[in-house]
Amino acid sequence: MKKLFKGDAVKRVNNLLDKGEKRRAKLEEKVAKLQEEQNAMHQAVMDDFNESILEDKEPNKRLTNDLNKVREDLQSAQFQLSQIDAVIEAELEKSKADIDRERREFTESKRDEFREIYDELNQAKIAYLEKLVEYREKKSEYVGEHWKTFRDISHRLSLGTVDPREQFKLSIGMRYQRHDAYSPILTLDEHRDAFLEGRVPKKKDAFKK
Repeated sequence: MKKLFKGDAVKRVNNLLDKGEKRRAKLEEKVAKLQEEQNAMHQAVMDDFNESILEDKEPNKRLTNDLNKVREDLQSAQFQLSQIDAVIEAELEKSKADIDRERREFTESKRDEFREIYDELNQAKIAYLEKLVEYREKKSEYVGEHWKTFRDISHRLSLGTVDPREQFKLSIGMRYQRHDAYSPILTLDEHRDAFLEGRVPKKKDAFKK
């Protein structure tokens, strides 16, 4: 029975990180906006102060109070922004054991799938090797029978010599498939392409023709 991986801790931590990033973005936006307001209000206070001197009147206290309020909000937002990483790090530290546990559970949940693939690969490999043994035996038998049947008569009739060892030949040292034929021998290139590139030869059905 296939084991299901829930990944609750992974989802929880990812959710925490996502919320933290959103909160950081909002605070950064808020800080930037408050800094602009602070600069503008500071200029307004200075302009009002200069005007109060020139016109011999009291400065507008509301402007000063508004500036102080913006400064307080800015300090609060900057403090919150500075604490986000520490808060997230503290929560992540608490979740390390759960993440490690789920990582092991995930690996275990996939073990049967890979074991099945290993078994199938081993069966295919053994069948391939056994078929090579069968080929070797038949080839040896063929060569012996060919020599026995045709060597003397070919010599008597002055026919050209035919070396049966060169017929039905397979080469286990092949690095790649030839263009004019498709060999049943697994080549280095085919092995590499399947394992590293995830593809099988385009000529894979050529032997059926």
